[in-house]
Amino acid sequence: MLVFFAALFVVVEALNATGLPDQIYGHVRGLFGHTLAAQGWNLAWFSALGSNIFSNVPFVLVAGKWISNFVEPKRMWQVIALATTFSGDLTILGSVANIIVVESARKHVEVGFWDYAKFGLPVTVLTLVAGMRILLR
Repeated sequence: MLVFFAALFVVVEALNATGLPDQIYGHVRGLFGHTLAAQGWNLAWFSALGSNIFSNVPFVLVAGKWISNFVEPKRMWQVIALATTFSGDLTILGSVANIIVVESARKHVEVGFWDYAKFGLPVTVLTLVAGMRILLR
């Protein structure tokens, strides 16, 4: 697992060197909107999705480069921190910690993707919405 985690940093740095994350941001930039509320909510959902496709640490290492382009960068750092942390609960792939726990538990119990997601989905949605409502007051 430690090799896996360390390899994430190598892969992310290689990905950033390709310029692909900047190209992706160029295509999705307009989807975030122009107001604090729009950017906050849209970044939160985008981060939740990205965290569960790529895992939260690699996602932040890539998307963090975009934060300076938002209306309130300091607040968007808070949004991305909240969203990637809470969305790590959505699926097994949402966080490296989830992968470690599921692998460690394999000797005792089998936890499948949907077994995890049926609890992870409501927990993620509720905590993300509650946290964003507090953060964007």
